[in-house]
Amino acid sequence: MRIIGIDPGTICCGYGIVESGVKSLAQHANSKVITHNSKLYHVASGEVRMKQKDPLPERLNLLYDSLKTIINEYRPSQLCIEKIFYHKSIRSALVLGCTRGVVLLLAAQNDLPVFEYNSTELKMALTGYGRAEKSQVQQMVKVILNLGSAARSEDSTDALALCICHINSSVRVK
Repeated sequence: MRIIGIDPGTICCGYGIVESGVKSLAQHANSKVITHNSKLYHVASGEVRMKQKDPLPERLNLLYDSLKTIINEYRPSQLCIEKIFYHKSIRSALVLGCTRGVVLLLAAQNDLPVFEYNSTELKMALTGYGRAEKSQVQQMVKVILNLGSAARSEDSTDALALCICHINSSVRVK
């Protein structure tokens, strides 16, 4: 299962791609039970940066083209995105809705099922505490994906966190 997580933004849009692999470890000598190890693999992550001074249609076009290229290159099977949240600025919320629209359009064009998670669900899935600090979530992403001390942008880390949250949620549902 290969998941793309998108943390939409109007200036910076983070993306992360994680693959879940289930590997058979060994068959016990006196048992018929085969143990499995489910591991998460970091495939790619980064961000699409747009210039604030550029008109919104140009930024949305850049976002569309960039994410389309990423989806075509990595061929994810599912897409996850953060749920819409309350925003103090109506203008900012509307513009953010435009970037989400681009992401949802790309998902539809590529037959990718879309899964949405709110920040509390995401924090709970990664840290066990729904009100965890952003730095705690970032640290857990590094640990879970074995990223070491490699610096990641906040936006790409959030996108990777969405992937981990989704994979953990999918495993529980099955």
